[in-house]
Amino acid sequence: MKKLPFFSWALFDFAETVFSANIISVFFPLWIINTLGGSSYHYSIVYSISVFTSILLGIVTGKFADERGYKDVFFKFAVLSVIFFLFTLYFIDSLIAALSIFFVMNLFYQQSLIFYNSLLYDVSTDKERGFVSGIGVGIGYIGGVVSLLISNYLADSPSQTFLITALIFTFFAIPSVLFVRSKKKERFFKINIKEIFRDKPFFLFILAVLLLTDAAHGLIIFMSIYLNKVMLFSQDQIVNIIALAGIFAIICAPAVGFLLHKVSPVRFFQFVFLGWFLAFLALLASNRFTIYIVAIVFGMLLSSLWTTMRVVLISISPEHQLTTRFAFMALSERMASIVSPLIWGGVVFILGEKAFSYKVATFILSIFPLIGFFVYRMFLRTT
Repeated sequence: MKKLPFFSWALFDFAETVFSANIISVFFPLWIINTLGGSSYHYSIVYSISVFTSILLGIVTGKFADERGYKDVFFKFAVLSVIFFLFTLYFIDSLIAALSIFFVMNLFYQQSLIFYNSLLYDVSTDKERGFVSGIGVGIGYIGGVVSLLISNYLADSPSQTFLITALIFTFFAIPSVLFVRSKKKERFFKINIKEIFRDKPFFLFILAVLLLTDAAHGLIIFMSIYLNKVMLFSQDQIVNIIALAGIFAIICAPAVGFLLHKVSPVRFFQFVFLGWFLAFLALLASNRFTIYIVAIVFGMLLSSLWTTMRVVLISISPEHQLTTRFAFMALSERMASIVSPLIWGGVVFILGEKAFSYKVATFILSIFPLIGFFVYRMFLRTT
């Protein structure tokens, strides 16, 4: 493994988490609502259309890149486009312009993730792949925490926040643009999308991933609400609990990556499903003292999920189809990020805004990784 391409690739995990935290999750939607007069409806519609447009486009561009060996070219073009539009945000002061730029910028950002994940194959060997993936995940969690703190305390206005975000993103993304390369193809393959659709083991894996990431996204979105409404924690206490989970996610990611040196990632991943199911049950049974242990477990499970998932996909996929198949996995993940809020919201709507409702919603989410475990076991029997 060449160290410069590896570290350059891992640093992009820092950059992309900066974008996710500052633009997608916190400061951009607040700017749209509080400053430009928009609503969460405007933001959610533009975000959803942008994501699905990008993923559908990613299947097409991924196929072309896999066939021609251009995935590093597509990745770099997407990254440079994100950088351009991030700096452009500094000069924007109207709702329509902001949403339009965000639509295109997020489209390129989502595209960059598809190509980025497939480039893990090119910067690592089979034995090192889990460790490299874990290092990237750990660095990414650091990026999310650091960027939020820096942007929150140094910026006096939304435009300054976007400028700071653009500078941080550029600094950590440029090494991947300069030093990450696709492996040279010895021969070119024609990819038939219909053949991928007929690959039963692959789609069992994708279905299992959808079920597991549905639970993970539900935890990410609703954990703070659960802690507040069910366990009656204050905002400061909630931040401390989530920060504790983040710290252990940072620590655990490279440790899991190192473990994947020793064991089969494909076999190891089944225990991640069971871990999520048991952790949800522990959350339902926890009190104000044991919740800190549960938070640590969830932090470890989050990093285990993201570290292992892309390594498994590479393990079960032909090298010449990696980007195309990562586009399908991205589609699965995004569907999960929509399904879990609908389930949670539907349960609370039916049962009412009370602690019991949140416990029922959490229990329903816990069932998804359990079902995912059995689907994944079916996948293992077909490989």
